[in-house]
Amino acid sequence: MRALNILCGISVLFTTLAFWHIIHHHIVHSPHEAYRSLHFWAMVVPTACAGILSFVGGILLLKRPR
Repeated sequence: MRALNILCGISVLFTTLAFWHIIHHHIVHSPHEAYRSLHFWAMVVPTACAGILSFVGGILLLKRPR
């Protein structure tokens, strides 16, 4: 069971890394006018929160259960 938690934690962390890579490219390649748009930030902020929660979930999977 411990090996399954480690494998799941590593896969979640790699998925989170790919997720942040996509977010980074989306932000960098957006038009400069988009940074002033409420729609742009209404999409980026919840996406960043989901990425943070995904990272925390991967870390919790890697921690030894008590």
